[in-house]
Amino acid sequence: MTRKAIGRRPRSGRARGAGVDMALAATLHDATGALRGMIQRHVPALRRLYAAIAVTTSPPTHPSVNALLAELGVYAGTPRVNTRGPLYRLAVRRALATGAAYVHYLDFDRALHWVATRPRELTAVLRLAERRPALVIGRTVAAHRSHHRPLVETERTLNARFAQRLGLRNRIDFLVPSFVLARAAATTLVRRSRARDGAVYGEWPALLVAIGAPLTYVECRGLDWETPDRHAADVRRVGLVAWRRTLDVRAEWDARRALAADIARGFDAVAGVASRPRCRAFGSEPPTAATIAGSSDDRRLERSGVLSFPP
Repeated sequence: MTRKAIGRRPRSGRARGAGVDMALAATLHDATGALRGMIQRHVPALRRLYAAIAVTTSPPTHPSVNALLAELGVYAGTPRVNTRGPLYRLAVRRALATGAAYVHYLDFDRALHWVATRPRELTAVLRLAERRPALVIGRTVAAHRSHHRPLVETERTLNARFAQRLGLRNRIDFLVPSFVLARAAATTLVRRSRARDGAVYGEWPALLVAIGAPLTYVECRGLDWETPDRHAADVRRVGLVAWRRTLDVRAEWDARRALAADIARGFDAVAGVASRPRCRAFGSEPPTAATIAGSSDDRRLERSGVLSFPP
């Protein structure tokens, strides 16, 4: 298989969903193979949405997972070192190598969860993305709160810090992380990225601003907590609320606080190079969150928030 062929739809086929010339760049860490079933069930649906899919996996990921991804035509390799930066950049590079006009970055377990639970919302987001040079995709307040408390509280503090640093008046969620970039912007992002591990979660939001393209921001419900998918039997046995409490322990708080410090350093390493940027509305559209709204999965965009930063 040539690199360009990774996850590519046959030329005779056309996505029945979004139908966009977009590659999904995704990363996966699954040392136990817990997600094999979801991969088998939901990759076909993702193949119908994207022109190409490139999934890179961490070195500890179980060999059976890599084999399954390869069998499904979406395996894009594993870096030699077990750090996030090289893993994430490899995914974007392999997605770019497919020749797609746009690249959507999203952790693969989140992509599986999203297409399994709210496929129409995902389709709507991808259709919006091909009309914008850069789309940042965050979680609704409820979707973010569905995660365990150590993650929610540390990320809330970080997102507020980033918003203040960038002059934003509204809540924004950079830390899914998920974004869609036109090909040139994605190439610039991966070329400028240097972070090795958790710092990449802060470096990438700062680089998205530094690239200079107007950023549209949307919030989605389908980005609620995906981790329980790996522990379905335990969650069924004790219930989600009780299972979530098992992660509200000192060791997890310590790990999340350490990661938050890395993320903050990654952001500052980029944003600190220039004077503090200020956000301004782009055209007549306010710099507010765009929410995929509606009481059912068949959603329409209620409003778009387009953010513009001086380069």
